[in-house]
Amino acid sequence: MSRELSSQQAFQVQCLTQMGVGVWLDASQGVSGTAFFDPLPWPMVNGKDVSVTPAAAVLGFSQAEPQPPIQKLAPEEKDQTVASLREQLNAGPEIVVEDLQPIEELAVNIEVEPEPERVYENGPASLDIRAYLLTDQLLIITDVPRAFQDDDEIEKLALKMGRALLQQPAQEWQSRRLTWPGALTNPHFIVRQDWLLGAVEGFVEQLLKLMSGTPKVVLAGSNIAELLSVDGIDVMLSSCTVARISSLPELYRIPELRKEAWSTMQKGLFSAPASDA
Repeated sequence: MSRELSSQQAFQVQCLTQMGVGVWLDASQGVSGTAFFDPLPWPMVNGKDVSVTPAAAVLGFSQAEPQPPIQKLAPEEKDQTVASLREQLNAGPEIVVEDLQPIEELAVNIEVEPEPERVYENGPASLDIRAYLLTDQLLIITDVPRAFQDDDEIEKLALKMGRALLQQPAQEWQSRRLTWPGALTNPHFIVRQDWLLGAVEGFVEQLLKLMSGTPKVVLAGSNIAELLSVDGIDVMLSSCTVARISSLPELYRIPELRKEAWSTMQKGLFSAPASDA
């Protein structure tokens, strides 16, 4: 069984052997390795150069042959070598030699047409809306004043209205909320009306994706009705039957408004499809 030692281990064994130190390796194991020495050692103290004869192999170790020094080419020879290489490249028709001159980049003016901005001015500085989705058929979205605290009451009112309109229990329902500007604190973006429109558009669009057939949508309150009538956003409701009524907090506080709201919802949701009620 043979074992190969690294160059450092082989060098140590070689030095120890020359110093007369006993080697701990057993020759019967077939251990071998290569020790590296400088080709020309430094002169002795008396100033005479001493030629060193490589030591005989000990336990399978031998001295490595010195590597020939790297020849450095003169500048003239380098130029000739580069010229010769270029001639060889040009001689082959299948090899394409690119121009070595630097490539000049041309500045190109790319005109990008900006997207048309939605024209909407004098919108609310803050907005708080609730949405109630009953099954996948009816969606009620209402404005809610910031100081309003009776969220449970308008939730009960929305469910009562929805079940009456659908004429079924409608056990499956869910509610969502959107607050503007919410956690947004940068004054530059808070005043951006297009950001407000984008937030409302994304909010309503996600709810409409949960509905099937011809969705029935009730817009309760002036703010949400105005926002969803802006050009570009009103397209979302083009395939829906829509009714616009007073906000649910108003209906909760002023019961006299409920009769008019019920009549408006009956006409807008169950008559011929129309975007206005």
